Amino acid sequence: MIPINSTTELYRGDQFVHRQSDNTLHWMLGGVAPADLAAARAEEHEEDAAQRERIWYVACTRARDLLILPAIPEAKTNSWFSSIDLLQNELAELDVSALPEPAPRVNPRTKNKQSLDVFSAEQRRVEENAKPVVWHRPSDHDPDRLGDPLESVVVAETMAEHPAVVGAGALRGIILHKLMEELLTGEVPEHMTAVEARSEVLLSQLIGSVDGERPLPSPAEMAETALRGLSLPAISALKPYLVPEVAVWAMRDTYLVAGRVDALAILDGRIDVAIDWKSDVNPTADRRAAYGGQLRDYLEATGAQRGAVVFLTLGEVAWLDRSA
Repeated sequence: MIPINSTTELYRGDQFVHRQSDNTLHWMLGGVAPADLAAARAEEHEEDAAQRERIWYVACTRARDLLILPAIPEAKTNSWFSSIDLLQNELAELDVSALPEPAPRVNPRTKNKQSLDVFSAEQRRVEENAKPVVWHRPSDHDPDRLGDPLESVVVAETMAEHPAVVGAGALRGIILHKLMEELLTGEVPEHMTAVEARSEVLLSQLIGSVDGERPLPSPAEMAETALRGLSLPAISALKPYLVPEVAVWAMRDTYLVAGRVDALAILDGRIDVAIDWKSDVNPTADRRAAYGGQLRDYLEATGAQRGAVVFLTLGEVAWLDRSA
């Protein structure tokens, strides 16, 4: 065992001192030192010195047959070498004469047979045996999935008209998703006053990230939309079993899936239904197809037999059967 790099200088303490004995912070403020700063620094110095001594102990006790300690007279006082006296000067100098002479290694000379044909053949073998890692992230609307058909989707419930919603867009969608999560976890009671108040809080927290010239969504409308979504007969029947915001990771035959399911209905330890909340006011056919592809990835990843794209604004539940 030979300790090396012991001439490395010690780390200089930060301007902020954390005194562990009372869990307090101390630092200079405008050139003024607080009364306890010196004591805190002294305590920190003692703790660091004790830690260095423990590290040296561990390093030296790793040796089983022979411990060789370097002697470095020119080492600086603030180096690891000088942090503890190992009494190197009292030890005998290592006698290397008894060590066997090193046997030189002879590397056999081989002819380089690399050629363009050989290189190309090796490249083909690497490509054939290295499967590319492809991630599908349904929650991010992976473009590779936008063309998936939604032929097996059956609309079970829907409103006849598309409502006019003020402030429709990403901000409203984010808040609706958060409301659905907190309603399912019980963080927000299922009554209009509480949900509307929570909508106002969420809106105030996110309002700085949107264009100030656009109209903002109405907390009352968002609260009404969230509560209406939970009261849909199909969702109401599943509500006791719904677990919101579940991270999903899965391996498919040709790609990997990473995403977050808005809600899973778990019955008797088995995932029965995967649910995807949507805030769209008037989704196009292409958008519906994209949502279907996204949901199908979640069904395959979770093993759920059924899935539902729930258009909260429309009061519409579109079912998707994995076996279809």
